[in-house]
Amino acid sequence: MSTNGILTVKPHPQPPNLEHFLVDSDVDPELVLLLRKVGFKATHVTRHPSIPNDDTQVLIWGREHNYILVCHDKHRDAKTRYAFYSEMYYHGGQVIRVGKPGQSTLRLLGCILAQRHRWQEFFSKDSGEATVHPSGCNPNTASELLARSKYKLRLPFEDPAIPLRDRKPLKKTKKTRHKPPSINQSDFLHNL
Repeated sequence: MSTNGILTVKPHPQPPNLEHFLVDSDVDPELVLLLRKVGFKATHVTRHPSIPNDDTQVLIWGREHNYILVCHDKHRDAKTRYAFYSEMYYHGGQVIRVGKPGQSTLRLLGCILAQRHRWQEFFSKDSGEATVHPSGCNPNTASELLARSKYKLRLPFEDPAIPLRDRKPLKKTKKTRHKPPSINQSDFLHNL
């Protein structure tokens, strides 16, 4: 614009503080580019060789660097699920779980953006996991997730409350091995 022959430039307003996203290795790296295009700071786990290939370590790195972890993981393995959710419960962490592997990255971005007001409000109050999908957002606190993970430490004793000197080992069950049927060589040759 010009006023009285002087060119003036109108400054652009600064964008609001947007979240930082750490995209897990199971999510298409294209999501990082799309998140950056709409103004977020985003990075992919594979760009950081210092992060071990372990879900709990990825969560720790994200928390320490103020990133929200974006992943597909449902943590089906009981031991992994327990380690992940106990880390989140005791030390904090924020996770956005998006769709299934193989879905369009535009769809994943759309889910994150469409439900932003809901997961943003949830993360302002608590640590946990927000599952986003086109029709909504399902937030779960870290305490709810830990309570649902049913990993039990299996000890070689029945009850850990029994004093050590009184404990008796559990009975071992014998595994039965089935022997393959023996084949008589003459019968085998006869059947040919």
